[in-house]
Amino acid sequence: MSKYKISVIVPVYNVEKYIGKCLDSLVNQTLSDIEIIVVNDGSHDNSQKIIDKYVKRYPDKIKSYIKENGGQGSARNYGLEKANGEYIGYVDSDDYIKSNMYEILYNIAIKNNSDIVITRDCTVTEDNNEYNNPYFDKISDKKENAFFGNMGVCNKIYKKSIIKDIRFKEHVWYEDLAFTLKVLINSKNIDYYFDEPLYYYLKRNGSTMNNSNVKKNLEILDAFNDILSYIKHNKKEEYFNKIEFLAIDHIYISAIVRVLSADTDNKIKSETINELICYMNKNFPNYKNNEYVNTLSRNRKIIYKLINLKMYGLIKLIFKVKKG
Repeated sequence: MSKYKISVIVPVYNVEKYIGKCLDSLVNQTLSDIEIIVVNDGSHDNSQKIIDKYVKRYPDKIKSYIKENGGQGSARNYGLEKANGEYIGYVDSDDYIKSNMYEILYNIAIKNNSDIVITRDCTVTEDNNEYNNPYFDKISDKKENAFFGNMGVCNKIYKKSIIKDIRFKEHVWYEDLAFTLKVLINSKNIDYYFDEPLYYYLKRNGSTMNNSNVKKNLEILDAFNDILSYIKHNKKEEYFNKIEFLAIDHIYISAIVRVLSADTDNKIKSETINELICYMNKNFPNYKNNEYVNTLSRNRKIIYKLINLKMYGLIKLIFKVKKG
């Protein structure tokens, strides 16, 4: 029997400005039987000094580990090896959660014997502006909704037995994507709590997904190579159409928009976009006929059509106006 109801894994890298608020939200959870596993992934600021203070104040709740820098995926994998909980949760060290998040999700999980429980989430800026993130509920099947929703790992709890043999890719962006898809494929019972957002993602300058290194966007192709190999190896080809749709959403739309919006050399942007489109044509040659394209939001359908027409200048203008 597991020692804790939930193990919460927190990877840390140079977040001295934010880690205190994150840990405050965890040590004050209304669910008491949790362990908080903090993995310092080679920080060289004062993050560890702050962590040490919390360990001293909450020795029965917080476990602190220090490792060489290996990236967020590496830190999450390390934390999972140390986890003793029945369920696993992940919280990024610059984010925070509502005080009752894990009690709500755990109670749903126990009641329904859930493999995964997913909650709504919210984006908050450093000046405390909040934006509720949309959630996908256009399909009656819970598992399909999960496939087309938030691919991040932090707005969910997972039964440990479901993820014990699944690991994050290391030293890359998009480590959440392949991990989440593999877990969803292996899950039978998925539940939701969408009454209100319980997880708060901090949008800050300098965070991973705001990095302007355009070529790093190509690492999303590694994530899709990983999941395509996984469904082939495990004879799960029935998921191909869903993976293809996610490639449309994440590679063909999101990655191309990020590249177009980047402040960098036009030649590099053009080369990167060509690589993304070539990947789609090679690995998903019939993607324009995907059955799920009609589930895209109105705005994403417009961007999708403009990319098909190679009207990149208009896309850039749209997002420039949107930014104000």
